[in-house]
Amino acid sequence: MDDRFLHELRREPGPGFARALRERLRGLEDAPARGFNLMPALASAAGIALVVALFTVPAVRVAAQNALDLFRVRTFAAVEVDQSRLDQLRAIHDQLGQDPASLVFDHQEVLQQPAQPMDYPSADLAGNAAGLPNLRQPRGALPNGLHFTKATVSGEGAARMSVNTEKLRKVVEMLGLTDVKIPAGLDGQQVTVHKPAVVMQEFEGATNHMSLVESLSPEVSLPPGTDMRQLGEIALRVLGLEADEARRVASSIDWKSTVVVPVPPTAESFRQVHVNGQTGLLIRFGQTDENGKRRKSGALLLWTEGERVLAMRSDLPSDVILDVAQSLR
Repeated sequence: MDDRFLHELRREPGPGFARALRERLRGLEDAPARGFNLMPALASAAGIALVVALFTVPAVRVAAQNALDLFRVRTFAAVEVDQSRLDQLRAIHDQLGQDPASLVFDHQEVLQQPAQPMDYPSADLAGNAAGLPNLRQPRGALPNGLHFTKATVSGEGAARMSVNTEKLRKVVEMLGLTDVKIPAGLDGQQVTVHKPAVVMQEFEGATNHMSLVESLSPEVSLPPGTDMRQLGEIALRVLGLEADEARRVASSIDWKSTVVVPVPPTAESFRQVHVNGQTGLLIRFGQTDENGKRRKSGALLLWTEGERVLAMRSDLPSDVILDVAQSLR
């Protein structure tokens, strides 16, 4: 794998489950000075391939796991998405009135409706409420006067959906991918997604902001014998890679443990980093106003520790964000 692809997708299940998830994603990209346009790119591009599942959509614990192909988040790989492909995906959204990701599923069934998000005055209380004891917290003084303000717990949820290959084929054709073949036998197959509780810690300063998100690792159960590499290759084509490149990259990724993160044109850079001995992905974003003038930039850091998946976003410099992440205990 070359250095553009670094060492985890999330899907639109039932209406209630999807609505709660969208609210969480909006929370990760909210204020103009703080937010980054990564999340919409993930939402619109990723779900089409089934196996690319964003970390905020953790997956499902199934008793008969030996009869299923199970996806768990262990690492992240970045794929650049050009503006023309994003424009195509937005056009499909506008034409069909919904995200392309949600089009490929039928019979969406909410198995567990997540509770409404709840705020807590301390990280320890939030961690205990979410079933995440020993929640990671920064040690020592935070930079630029940042201080803890609250921790928000988004409840556990689960959904089951079935694949509609005719809809998937329609989306692929709308993108002009006439050479992409949809796997035989995929139609009607069920995919189950489980969202464990997620904790978001918020830190505010006079001029800066930081969020730390933590959850148990996502899991997505897929039909037995699913060719995840083939589905991953379709996902990469949807994201804009040419056929040969998509095939090469798909062969280099462990699709049972890797979340592909589409990096939009607004990203200034992305690179592999090390956080507490683990490999992570750091994406740096710039922002411009309506006149094209540069405004504040920020970064998103993604990594895993054991069964936990973490993300940190902030408008602080990258080296400062990494220092804070290294201090988490």
